[in-house]
Amino acid sequence: MTTDRVRPKPDTASAGVPSVSIVVTARHDNYGGDPMERIIAPLRFNAARLSEHHVAYEIILVEWDPVPGRPYLSEVVAAQLPQLTRDAIRRIVVAPEYQLALTQSPRPFYLEYLAKNVGIRRAAAPFVLVSNVDVLLGRAVVNTLASESLEPGTIYRAPRYDTKLGLDQSGLTWDALEDSANLETRAVLRPPLFSHGAADFLLADRETFHRLRGFNEVYRAARVGIDTNFMAKAHGAGQPIKEIAGPVYHLNHVGSYRLSRAPVDGESGSTWGITDWHARHVTYNNPDGWGLGDAPSRQLADGTTFLDFDWRAVPPLVELRRVTLPSRQAAAESV
Repeated sequence: MTTDRVRPKPDTASAGVPSVSIVVTARHDNYGGDPMERIIAPLRFNAARLSEHHVAYEIILVEWDPVPGRPYLSEVVAAQLPQLTRDAIRRIVVAPEYQLALTQSPRPFYLEYLAKNVGIRRAAAPFVLVSNVDVLLGRAVVNTLASESLEPGTIYRAPRYDTKLGLDQSGLTWDALEDSANLETRAVLRPPLFSHGAADFLLADRETFHRLRGFNEVYRAARVGIDTNFMAKAHGAGQPIKEIAGPVYHLNHVGSYRLSRAPVDGESGSTWGITDWHARHVTYNNPDGWGLGDAPSRQLADGTTFLDFDWRAVPPLVELRRVTLPSRQAAAESV
C-alpha cells in the first residue's frame, strides 16, 4: 500500500509568478497627508505580510493625473522601496491629458476608478484585488490568500475598519490593528451587494473582471458610488458575491470621504461630484477599449510604464451602437 506524501508548497513569490495582482492608485499631491505615511507605510506593511505568508503577488501602482512640477509618485516609491520596486511593484503613470479628456464634471479632480481599470486591464495574476493605498490587509485576508482557496467566478468582499485619526503608524502590527481601542468604525457588509466600502477590498479572478469590463467608464461625473455601481452590475450579471474572512483596515485621514463628504456650495460644488446618483439602480457597458486599452505605452528609464495620450484611447461620450430603436421603427427600417 502506498501513501500520499505532502509536498512542500512551491515558493511562487520567489519564482516571480504572481497568484494575485493588487491594484492601487494614487499621485504625489499630499492628499490625506504625508505620502510617506499614507502610501509608503501601507505598501511596506502589506508586502511584508504577504511575503511572510508566501503569497505570490504583484502590486500595480497606477499614478493618475500626475501633479505638474512634482516628481512622479513612482519615483518616490522607487527611492523609498527599492527592493519592492524591482521585485514586486509595477508602476504605471497615466498622461495627465486623460483626466481632462475623460471627465464629465470639473469637480471630481481624480477619476480613481478609471485609474483602477488601467491596473485591472494590465494585471498578470489569475486573481485581482482592487484596493486603496491607505488600506492594510487583515490577518484573515492574508491567510485566505495564502490558502489558495479562492473560487473563480466569485466576487469577494471584506469589511473596512477605520483606524482612529492620528493613530501612530510606525511599527503597526496586526495585534495593534485588531485592538478595538485603535479603531473608529467597523463596517458591516449586507447582502445582496455587500457594497459598503467596496473600493477598499474587491477581489475576483481576472476573467470575471474582464467579462464585466471593470468599473463604470460611461458615467464620469462622480468620484463616489462607482464601486457600488460595479457591485450592482456584478449582482445583476448573476455573479456570486461572498464576504471573505476578516476585515481590512483603512488608515483614517483628514480629507477622506467619511470625514469630509459634506458638499461645498451644493452638490455641484462638491469635489466628490454628484453624490446622490442612482448607483444601485443603473448599469453600464464599457467600450472594448476600457481601462485605456488602446493607449500607447512606453517604458521609462527607471522601469515605469508611461501611457501616452491619444484621442483614440478616449471612449466617446455617447455610444450610438448601444442605442436601440423603437420596435416599430426598427421593423419599418428593416423592410
